[in-house]
Amino acid sequence: MKKLILTAIMIFAVTTAANANLITNGSFENGIDPGASFKTISGPDNSSITGWEILYGSVDYIGGYWQAADGSRSLDMEGNSPSAIRQSINTVVGQHYLLTFYMAGNPDGLPSTKVLLTTADGTSQQFNFTTTGHSKTNMGWALMTLYFTATGTETAITFADESGDPGYYGAALDNISVNAVPEPCTMLLLGSGLAGVAAFRRKFKKA
Repeated sequence: MKKLILTAIMIFAVTTAANANLITNGSFENGIDPGASFKTISGPDNSSITGWEILYGSVDYIGGYWQAADGSRSLDMEGNSPSAIRQSINTVVGQHYLLTFYMAGNPDGLPSTKVLLTTADGTSQQFNFTTTGHSKTNMGWALMTLYFTATGTETAITFADESGDPGYYGAALDNISVNAVPEPCTMLLLGSGLAGVAAFRRKFKKA
């Protein structure tokens, strides 16, 4: 039984690992030099940050101004005004995907709750992060996830800051990835099945 559980876990892990990240420059490490602090980039712009298009507003392209979630660079989604960024990726119709990213917030000003609207192939979700208790050296980066099913061979991944006034201290964004995954319910069943097997084994040992 133990061998069965380990085999199932290994199969799931290998399947997930085999699917490479479809996002280009997910940690924003490639682009113009933001300097030791940050550089404000206004949209529309599709050349300053490799792989990403700034649709409107402006972002602060963070260099060393605060602690990044991955690498040394990240984004403040409100430079001088709320912004939206987008990247289109190749997808397979009907395939399930998991979008993950790390979110924090500019701790320098209000509002304390930052809001980021994330959209992938028509699936949208609003994510919130509260900066209370955090600082530039302790950003509190949080992992966020969004499942979606591709309806076309190209899928747009969009992030839009909806934090509101005053429009200078927005959501922080870093370490974005998209990977093909099994259907969400399949993963839940796998997890439940493994948990059930483990519970049965404990009960069997006690008997």
